[in-house]
Amino acid sequence: MTTRDFRSARFGRRQAIGLLGLGAGLGFVEALRGDAQTQTIPRGAIIRTILKDLPPDGVGTGAALMHEHLTAGGNVDVLVDELRASGQQGLSCIVDAATGRREEAALERLRTITTRSGVHVVVAGGYFQDLDNLQTAYPPQVAQMTVDQIAEQFARDANAQRWGAFGEIGTSNTMRPDERKVLRAVGKAHLRTGLPIFTHTPHDSCPSCALEQLEILESEKVNPKQLCIGHLSEILDDPRAELHKKIAKRGVFLGFDTVGHFLPHAPKQTDAMRVTLVKAVIDAGYEDQVLLSSDLGRVQDLKSNWGAGYSTVLTVFVPKLRYAGVKEETLHKILVDNPRRFLAFVPKT
Repeated sequence: MTTRDFRSARFGRRQAIGLLGLGAGLGFVEALRGDAQTQTIPRGAIIRTILKDLPPDGVGTGAALMHEHLTAGGNVDVLVDELRASGQQGLSCIVDAATGRREEAALERLRTITTRSGVHVVVAGGYFQDLDNLQTAYPPQVAQMTVDQIAEQFARDANAQRWGAFGEIGTSNTMRPDERKVLRAVGKAHLRTGLPIFTHTPHDSCPSCALEQLEILESEKVNPKQLCIGHLSEILDDPRAELHKKIAKRGVFLGFDTVGHFLPHAPKQTDAMRVTLVKAVIDAGYEDQVLLSSDLGRVQDLKSNWGAGYSTVLTVFVPKLRYAGVKEETLHKILVDNPRRFLAFVPKT
């Protein structure tokens, strides 16, 4: 996801963040108190944040969002305020997805944001392409690189820059040879490092893309418990979630990671449709494999611009799930336990 440069915070930015950062969140923090389940997490596993390696229960007792973009606005002070307010509403950890190689300046910004906000930041990385939907292409050198060369670059960058995941790894509606090559490469890099992977499927709904991504990564022996197929919240012409259940049956996490806010590329998609999908997956017994996030990265969605900000999942979408009958213990599992199990890995290098 790309964003426009931040122009200027609107009048009353700090006051707006303060007002939107308290109300609904105080009760939610209490609802999420408790230790994350650890019985299915391998011995020696850690969650790698940009600052340090932590035990899986060391990233706080609140929610973790596994697919966001801490680039909205590009202003460090604004983003610090945004995460502080979201922390008051129950957010403990956020995964910052990348669409290309990171510069040191971008990493330093993230170190500043997490240090000042108190919200843990996990850095993700990889290569991203979606030619049919977002018109975003790989850098030219990717075409000249082999699978092994890309895998080596991923592993090297992951170690040097303290990545805690690979993602978002995007593909187009019609998967190109280079996209298959990058998927195979990230699978090999996963085997070298142990890092989890989350993907991007096109925003205009592509069930075949989700299955093709899964098949390629499975062929590289990726651990399904460390794989999340992304943007399944936008495959909405399947209200009984048959595709989602088919993917979940293979042990993979389901990324309902565009929830809680308006998506300009998909104006007919609604949270009501997404609630129906999530509820169908839960009712089928796959609640342990649901991951939520908002994929937020537009300045108009920030609290300082009277949006819901990086707590949109907690303050906008979760109340809708609760109204639909999802139990509190299930919400705790989805928001707290599941992302910790997904992010926890045993370092190999």
